[in-house]
Amino acid sequence: MSMSLLIQALIAGVTNGFVYALIGMGLAVIFKGSHVINAAQGDCAVVGAIASVLLLARLSVPYPLAALGGGLVGALLCAGIERVLVRPMKRRGAGEEAYLLLTIGVTLTLSAALLFFLGRGSYSLPTLGSDHVFLVQDAVLVEHAVWLVAGGVLLTVALHAFFRHTAVGLAMVAASIDPQGAATIGIDVGRMRTLAFATGGLLAAFAGILVAPLVAMDYHVGMSLTLKGFAAAILGGLANPLGAVAGGLTIALLEAFAITFISSSYKDVIAFGLLIVIMVVLPHGMLGRAARVGG
Repeated sequence: MSMSLLIQALIAGVTNGFVYALIGMGLAVIFKGSHVINAAQGDCAVVGAIASVLLLARLSVPYPLAALGGGLVGALLCAGIERVLVRPMKRRGAGEEAYLLLTIGVTLTLSAALLFFLGRGSYSLPTLGSDHVFLVQDAVLVEHAVWLVAGGVLLTVALHAFFRHTAVGLAMVAASIDPQGAATIGIDVGRMRTLAFATGGLLAAFAGILVAPLVAMDYHVGMSLTLKGFAAAILGGLANPLGAVAGGLTIALLEAFAITFISSSYKDVIAFGLLIVIMVVLPHGMLGRAARVGG
């Protein structure tokens, strides 16, 4: 085994791992706050990234503001899904499987809308920093990958601080654990669910924005991101947003090693096959039962 190939696989795994982790964290935040699996999470990432591209390229908005604008679009999109579609279904007592079918319909609709309005073209953002390339034992590390990982770490820390040290975050946790008890002490549970969707959409959009300089965004990328993010969330414990980091890194590293040492044709087969094995052995996720209530 070549050391440079091993390092290259590690670089690719960690880089992609934080993208999957951010998608998975958003899924977990939404599930923790509403018990809804948002199958449109990947498309929220694509929409947020493309919104940033359009703000930057067509309206000449500065890069930082374009990124914030894309994040806001992702947050508003997911919040709109909750207010317009999920909330009326909750009033009618819909089951969890109904929400899954709903969000699958939403992701297909968003994909079709992107195709209709924007066509088959792909959209990319400029890299952060310069185009400098680092060599680590002959393995290539592009500078943007460093920024991507740093951004992923920063968002993870920010999410942890938000849930542990802010009044809104603590209210969201209380509403997710005991909705009736939270309502009796004056917490607006419906608003907390909307904020959970908005937070999930914000994380998804930033994932798309961070990866857009490396992977072009188009109308059919969303489902792939959703599947990888969902796998990350399941591995980390679906009710534990921070557990998705461990899950995302695991999936991405398995994928990178499969590409490097076996064949790119088998990357999904190997990654998801090992995911099945892990879930059979560890049905509560890699972090155990604590992952179900963590975050």
